[in-house]
Amino acid sequence: MRDPYNLEAEHGLLGAMLQRPELIDTLSDDLSAESFYFAENAEVYRGIMAVRSARRDVDFLTVASQINVLANGDSALAYCSDIVRGTPSIASAGTYAQIVRERAIDRALHALGIQAIDISQGEQDTQSKIAAVQAAAMHIDSGSQSDEVVKVSDVLAAQVEVWQERFDRHLRGETLQGLPTGLADLDEKLGGLLPGQLIIVAGRPAMGKTTLGMGFASFATVHAGKSALVVSIEMEEGALTDRAIASEGRIPLAAIKNGTACDTHTAQLTAATSAISQANLFFAHRAGGTVGRIRSMARRHKLRYGLDLLMVDYLQLLEGEGGNRTEAVSSISRGFKLLAVELGIPVVLLSQLSRKCEERPNKRPIPSDLRESGAIEQDADVILFVYRDEIYNEHTEAKGIAEIIIGKGRDVETGTVRAAFLGQYNRFENLAAGWTEPGPTPSKSTSLSHRYRGRTAQ
Repeated sequence: MRDPYNLEAEHGLLGAMLQRPELIDTLSDDLSAESFYFAENAEVYRGIMAVRSARRDVDFLTVASQINVLANGDSALAYCSDIVRGTPSIASAGTYAQIVRERAIDRALHALGIQAIDISQGEQDTQSKIAAVQAAAMHIDSGSQSDEVVKVSDVLAAQVEVWQERFDRHLRGETLQGLPTGLADLDEKLGGLLPGQLIIVAGRPAMGKTTLGMGFASFATVHAGKSALVVSIEMEEGALTDRAIASEGRIPLAAIKNGTACDTHTAQLTAATSAISQANLFFAHRAGGTVGRIRSMARRHKLRYGLDLLMVDYLQLLEGEGGNRTEAVSSISRGFKLLAVELGIPVVLLSQLSRKCEERPNKRPIPSDLRESGAIEQDADVILFVYRDEIYNEHTEAKGIAEIIIGKGRDVETGTVRAAFLGQYNRFENLAAGWTEPGPTPSKSTSLSHRYRGRTAQ
């Protein structure tokens, strides 16, 4: 029988965190101070997390200064110093963390056994006893340390400040609560991309979902001064940069790819490169990505650089957990919703659609067209579908017009927003003021090409 603790693993884990603070986010997944058996080690862990939360450099001196004196009266400086000196291998930090987690679960299971005995000897009916034991076991499995019940009066006290902030924003003439998308009509409908939201952007191939998602990230960083991280599973950083430059400079993407833009669009290329280089726009290419890896990356990124928006392209290329694809997609969508709440930022997750929409006369997508749609519909706060009629109808009156369909929205009215789609520039734009939707029999003088022109939102 193994001991329900491992002093060496606890010291090795803490030593790795003190010497390599960039590992803290990864190593601390599913850990809390209660994961440590020895009280002094729990104190050191709390000290590490407190220094990190204060955005100060983590090392044995800063953590010891945070703690000062341990509860048992020993010097925190001497204890932290001993931990660092005794750390056998930082390369094994992940193993140490796993051991600490496993021993914490061993202790929780032991406590559950005692609790189960007490429950079995109680006066409840059998089904109630089983439910109580199951609930206790699920609590261990979830590893959640943050589920707390709060009284509404406590919520109201904080909400009053939120109301005041909203009123102040109204007085300043600021209508958006969240990040601007760059599309005025969409912002009016959504109120911007809000913290804690999971926004699904979905469409069939070639509809422009990646273009729309990239547009959100580019506008937030270049024009709103925010920070965004774009994680692409299939597209490398260079290709993402080409798209960002093409969109910002209104330069044909083909000219950037074949090199002629340096000659034909010199001024636009220079201006766009300058704007993009100064923006807090970050790219990451993660082939074979998982929610866990992206979560750790996003946590570290927010700590180092700040993070206002995360965009992931796209769901079906991610690896999930579960015995089948439906379970895997459920774990992915739930994981990103929890990440949005944890980081307090909007998360834009791109998704493919099934072919079902193409089998209908009206090919505009609906939520059930999402692949493995049940979990995605449940977890998403907003679902945006990108539809361009010209993909299916060669002679459509809506050439160059995209429909952004709000298929679902918590506290948001569903409906359709139209935007100009400039495919060669890899961008969406606002329709010009006064644009009207084409009627059934437009005349030549009112053809669609005369009814709109793209205008860049400022």
